Amino acid sequence: WYQRRVREAVVSTQSTGILKELDVMHSAMSDLHKRYDRAREVINNMKKREDTMEEKIREFAEDLKNSEDNCRFISKSCDDQLEAANARIEQAKLEFEKEKVMMEATIKRLEIDSKSWHSKFLDKESSEKELIAICDSLMGVKEQEMAESGEQESSS
Repeated sequence: WYQRRVREAVVSTQSTGILKELDVMHSAMSDLHKRYDRAREVINNMKKREDTMEEKIREFAEDLKNSEDNCRFISKSCDDQLEAANARIEQAKLEFEKEKVMMEATIKRLEIDSKSWHSKFLDKESSEKELIAICDSLMGVKEQEMAESGEQESSS
């Protein structure tokens, strides 16, 4: 009986030690499980943030591509407009040069016409002076004839 009691006491002591160890192990497992849950939660949150950031990166990349496309379109449009404006300027220069040449030709023709008219005027003036001289001379002769015929009539 005593031995049995001792054995029971030893078993009870061992059992109590084992129960304490089991309790400690249970507590450690519980802490480990809590840490695991927290780590899994942190990892899930990081994964969600990573997914969100990747989505934002895709959106930014798409916005950047759209902006680049828009810049290329605007640049092409500006180049086209500049090219059209330069073509209009070139056309205006050609028309100006053509009109300038035509005006210079017109001025030259008018100068020649003016010189021709001046020359004709001088010729006519000279002819007119000659005609006046002829008329004066004829009138002088006629007056002289009349004066001579008036003297003959007075003498007769």
